[in-house]
Amino acid sequence: MIVAIGLDLDAPYSHFIERAGVEGVAVQPVNLRRYVEGDWQFHLPSDEPGIVECDAGAIELPPDASYYCRIMDLSAHEADEAKVKRWRGLLGALRTWLEWIPGKVANRSRAGGHNAAKPLHEAILVDLGLQVPESLTSCDPDLLRSFVRAGPTISKTVCGVRADATIVTEADFSDFNPASGPVHIQRRIKGADIRIHVVGPHLVAQRADIDAVDYRREGGINALVTFDPPEALARFLVGATREIGLEFAGWDFKLDAEGNFWCLEVNPMPGYSAYDERCDGAISRALFDHLGTAETS
Repeated sequence: MIVAIGLDLDAPYSHFIERAGVEGVAVQPVNLRRYVEGDWQFHLPSDEPGIVECDAGAIELPPDASYYCRIMDLSAHEADEAKVKRWRGLLGALRTWLEWIPGKVANRSRAGGHNAAKPLHEAILVDLGLQVPESLTSCDPDLLRSFVRAGPTISKTVCGVRADATIVTEADFSDFNPASGPVHIQRRIKGADIRIHVVGPHLVAQRADIDAVDYRREGGINALVTFDPPEALARFLVGATREIGLEFAGWDFKLDAEGNFWCLEVNPMPGYSAYDERCDGAISRALFDHLGTAETS
């Protein structure tokens, strides 16, 4: 049994459920917006089903089922303090329960959490053995200007909030106020953009040959084509995904003119729907195959 937990407002979550219908895969949706107003219970140790209930009835969540999760907290958008507490209570309990159940979970919240702190995230990628562009996180204007002066540079979000990468120059830091907080900058690598989705032992690789600063912003999604990455890299990524505790990951690379794969990040909650549409549902099928197997992790 596959249970899909998320929000009906979220495109990847809705896409997963839609593709399940197309492929004839039985999925139990759990739209958190419906259940945040209801009752819930999660047993620890996780040897009994969890239960979420709303006005439409209750759903049992077997601990040995497989779960596709895109758990997002909407409490920041609530003016009512009681609803804020409901969101935080439900999601806190659900995330804790999912950490301990024996079933497959794509993905448990704790795995890949370092992506929310880009300096730590990049250090972990280096420790895994990947080639990562040089970067700097600082609020010192002199250090920032010095880094930019040394070569082409982009600015990226320092936290896990999605944001577009942009080119920065020395002039951008001419009147930089250190009190505005640290900035994360990284050496720009020119070349093709690569997204490789890993699902358990499965891998779907795509590339966009447009050499954009941020291909998502510059129409690169529509330029994506599937390709076969080097066998050694494919094996490595399947193992690395497992090593950092993920069942499903989106790896981002730049492929330079010399054939070097530069790792930019690994996304622990890939917004994969636009990529899936470019490969005729191959990523969804990999998810259904992996989560639909009886083996637990």
